[in-house]
Amino acid sequence: MIKKLTLAAILLVVIVVFLANSCTTVDASHEGIKVSKIGSDRGASDIENVTGWIFYNPFTSFIEQYPTFTQTKDFDPFNVSAKGGTLFKIDPTLNYHLVKGQGANVYRKYRKELPDIENNILRTIVYNSYRDVANAFTPDSLVNNRVGFEELVEAKLRKALSDDGFAFENITSNLTPPESLQAMIDAKNTAVQNALRLQNQIAAEKASAEIAVTKANGIARARIIEAEAEARANELKQKTLTPLLVQQEWIKKWNGQLPTTQLGSGTSTMIQLPIK
Repeated sequence: MIKKLTLAAILLVVIVVFLANSCTTVDASHEGIKVSKIGSDRGASDIENVTGWIFYNPFTSFIEQYPTFTQTKDFDPFNVSAKGGTLFKIDPTLNYHLVKGQGANVYRKYRKELPDIENNILRTIVYNSYRDVANAFTPDSLVNNRVGFEELVEAKLRKALSDDGFAFENITSNLTPPESLQAMIDAKNTAVQNALRLQNQIAAEKASAEIAVTKANGIARARIIEAEAEARANELKQKTLTPLLVQQEWIKKWNGQLPTTQLGSGTSTMIQLPIK
């Protein structure tokens, strides 16, 4: 009796362990695929998409899960060359996600878990995209037109990832030119800024000079007009100034006293001015 109970207990434990290892759950944020272990091709042609609670035989099959929410992968830095061989450092961070319904195709193609796919397949896709686009840019244009460079890289990544069952979201390149090139570009930009500042200064000084000239011309013109007016007035005065008018002006200003002279004691004289 004891032996039967012991065997029953052992059998129960085996059943519990078997059930524990033959049952799993796939939540809504993942895509599960049931893969057969039987055959030389490991059932790649017989893969089933599964969700929720899954029961399977761990001796003949297994469950692979791929997340379908946004994945962020920070790749190790690498170098790409622009036209002429100048090397630029790229330190990319990729955001992407698995397209729902593509888990089985991803497994058929790569037979790897997602971390292995990221470190090998996706890294190669990212590297090739940057390399191909960078080769079409000169060093100067690559630095000065980063937006255009990024847009071309993103377009290649979007297509390449889509072909593999993934959806591109965004990527940060952290493009870094060599120090020597950056120094040359900074010097060039400084020279351009200095030239623009000098042009603005020259234009400002020219405007100030023109204002001063205009002001001086105005003052000079005003003085000329004033002098011409005064000369004209004097000319008119001379034309109207007759001997009779002079005598009248003299009489208006005379205070009634006769002038005194040194002709002698108690003597005086008055000089008769000619009328004509």
